[in-house]
Amino acid sequence: MTRRIHPTTLRIPAVIAVAAFLAVASGCAAPPISREARSADSSRAPGASPTPGAGIGSVSQDVTFAAGAELPADSDIGWGDGLIEDEEWEALPADQPGRWSYVNASGACTASFRGGVLGDATGMDDREATDAMIEHQAGDDFLGRDWLTDGEFLRYGGEGSGVEHRQFSYTFNEVGYFMAARAFVKADYSVWVIVTCEGEPVGPVVQEVLSKNFIAVDAPAN
Repeated sequence: MTRRIHPTTLRIPAVIAVAAFLAVASGCAAPPISREARSADSSRAPGASPTPGAGIGSVSQDVTFAAGAELPADSDIGWGDGLIEDEEWEALPADQPGRWSYVNASGACTASFRGGVLGDATGMDDREATDAMIEHQAGDDFLGRDWLTDGEFLRYGGEGSGVEHRQFSYTFNEVGYFMAARAFVKADYSVWVIVTCEGEPVGPVVQEVLSKNFIAVDAPAN
């Protein structure tokens, strides 16, 4: 019998993104704990419209790949850790700075995160550097750039705004693999998350992880 690798298309339903934002903005749940970001701006009132001429420093603005070229080099970027106090996830020992992982309650799925210096990306824009980073980091799990698609992290403090990323996913013999990443070339920073599941569908777990963890982008005014 021929075994097939199945690509998994994953999108966060709008209701998940909105619910995640409302929980933070309304005080119904504590905001994610910052891992790297030092000063994420979460002061904008819920439902407020973007101010005229609001740039990438406004939390209402999407951080697209093109917008990454406008980021000042001293921008604060990092994960907001939404699993550290989540009873459905348990932290795993970490031995590398800037990396941390969790296992879910069933024990079948692991979510691993990284935030830190990007490194040499000479001649690349954010999208190109992101694709190169995924290929390098995924190693033998990488199946080729044809498998990469665009996706979005939630942006901390924003009402429906996001941080564009690249992602790929597959399931083979009941083992699911998902990776999403974003490189910020001008800020010399990068973030990625890898979710793996064995014997449990990876899709719903990825949606949970992406809905509970935010990317904070604080770009100082020029």
